[in-house]
This record gives sequence, structure tokens and C-alpha cells, in this order.
Amino acid sequence: MEQKNKETYWSRFTEDFEKKQSHVVGQEILLLAHQELLKENNLGDVLELGCGTGLYTETLQKISKNVVATDFSEEMIVYAQQKRGNLENVRFQQADALNLDFEAESFDTVFMANLIHVIGNAEKVIQESKRVLKKGGKLIINSFAIADMSFLNQLTMGIRYIKTFGKPSAEATKEKTTKESVETLLISNGFEISKSILLGRKYKSFYITATKI
Repeated sequence: MEQKNKETYWSRFTEDFEKKQSHVVGQEILLLAHQELLKENNLGDVLELGCGTGLYTETLQKISKNVVATDFSEEMIVYAQQKRGNLENVRFQQADALNLDFEAESFDTVFMANLIHVIGNAEKVIQESKRVLKKGGKLIINSFAIADMSFLNQLTMGIRYIKTFGKPSAEATKEKTTKESVETLLISNGFEISKSILLGRKYKSFYITATKI
């Protein structure tokens, strides 16, 4: 039952998810994240975790050899296929980011946007990412940096979130992730950080690139 609840929480918002997300966090940090991602090059074979409706998949496809875009929600995957199924060298499929059904060292890059703060087990998703990455592979994490916003902006975003999505999922409230806590988990799990920056003015996100040692 818990797994079904986890899947259906986000599935409720499939058709207008991108509009709702943009309303909650603002266009700026979403645009900045895409611009930062486009600075990457030759990402090779990429695994995207928490692809949602495929918004970042469209950007990833431009700088990758192949992309396997995954999400826990079957409805999100179906919608992503309908909306962005014509992207070259992209395959959408359902997958659990905490228990990936991929062989070890299968990918050159793992990418996740706005997932690690709601997954409920940040270390486990980092460990799974490491397992499926080749040695020297790249892990890219983009996520909202709530702790780095002013109290007023945190409050404003929180109210917008509740009005738009309702009560946060159980997984989203299990742990609080910050830029610093994610950096610590990456280092302790065998990654070397090459970039760690904050994006945005009022509303912020962090963008971290790390290499599997």
C-alpha cells in the first residue's frame, strides 16, 4: 500500500505538472538549471531518475548519446512518451530510483532534477547511482535549495506548494536535504565533487556535479 501511495501522489498531477511546478518555484530557477545542464557535454549513455513528464529529458537529449528516462510513476512515463516520445535516442520506462533494475556500471552519467529532496532516502539513491555508473562516471544532481532561501521566500514557496499540490508526500517529509548534506553524502559514498553552485535569486536550487572515483 505504501508503494502504491508513493506512486499515485505525483501521478495525480501528470497533465499539468510542468505548469504547477513553474507556478510554485518560478520560471527563473528552472531556466537556470536547464542553462547549467547545457554547459555539460558528451554525457554518453545517461540514466535520468525522476524524469516526470520529460522536461529535462528534452535538454539531456541534446548533450547525450542515449538517454534512459525513468520515473516511479507509470502515469508520468505514459505522459512523457506521449509528449516527448519522438525525441531521438531516448527511452522512457518506469523504475524505482531506490532499487534500480540495471546492471552495475551501465551508464556514463546519472542525472536527477528535483528528486533527491522528495525521495525519502538521499543516501540510497546516491548509492544506487554509484552502482550503475561506470568508474569515472558523472552524477549530476539539481534540487531546490530551501535552506538557502530567506525565511519569507521559504514561507511563500511553502504556501504555494500546499495550495498547488496539497500536503507533501510522506517521502518528502522523511528527511531534509541541503546542498551541504548532499555534498557530504557524495563524498562519503565515493564521489569527488567538481562543481557545486547555487542558482537563482529569490528562489534557489543547487546544482552539483560529482565523479565516481
